[in-house]
Amino acid sequence: MSLAGGTLCFGQAERVHEHLAPGLKLVLVLDGDLRYSVRGAPATQVSGPSLHLSLCQDAMGMEHEFGAGRALRFVSLRTSLDQLRGAFAVEPAELGALLRAPRGGLPYADANLRVNHALLALGHQMLACPMQGALKRVYLSAKALELAALAFNALLPVRANTVESGLSRGDAERLHHARDLLLTDLQDPPSLPELARRVGVNVNKLTTGFRKLFGQSVYAFVRERRMEQAHALLAAGALTVSEAAYACGYTDSHFTKAFQRRYGVLPSSLAGRN
Repeated sequence: MSLAGGTLCFGQAERVHEHLAPGLKLVLVLDGDLRYSVRGAPATQVSGPSLHLSLCQDAMGMEHEFGAGRALRFVSLRTSLDQLRGAFAVEPAELGALLRAPRGGLPYADANLRVNHALLALGHQMLACPMQGALKRVYLSAKALELAALAFNALLPVRANTVESGLSRGDAERLHHARDLLLTDLQDPPSLPELARRVGVNVNKLTTGFRKLFGQSVYAFVRERRMEQAHALLAAGALTVSEAAYACGYTDSHFTKAFQRRYGVLPSSLAGRN
């Protein structure tokens, strides 16, 4: 898994060739615009804020066109097909089915989506990382997983349980926003009163509606996502057990017990495979 980000600015129009290795490319464009194309498909314009996802099954090339004088701010995440299966538990074929494949039978599919508040906030957090040294690696590794989770979720169709829960469309949207806010800060999530205030509902509606819509309490949701994040970090070999515990908001002793209770193995045994 590789992570990059920053600002690109060209004094004159530029055309850049990129080699795409098999795997997933996720680019969160915060500001600016560009055009890209793969062989056999028309060029696509991307303007920030937006989210680009592309899945490449075989090595191929991509052409980028950048305009003159306008800054492009972005965060990008790349994973191999094996990392997609192992660290994220996502099958490439399932992900590819949610993307748009150009005509011509290319081993490539992509999507360009609008960015919600949670994704936009996460991108700014990653570019303004407050940590240094080893802690910066911990912080950005955790944020990279949050970015992937929010991006995959953005691809999914609206769930039927929104209607089945008996919630109004407006309340369901607020609760989805609450869930996205939790995903952007699993290490230090907002309190229930703060979360309710930020999404525009009272605490009772937040707690009862969240359980109706997502099938678990806010606390259980945070706990489960933390465990999933820790498992992915350890499976990817990105962090030690202590670093994974910190990234997910646990102390070492509590993390080891919770991880073993959830997955039936010690986190050290998973980390030791890498």
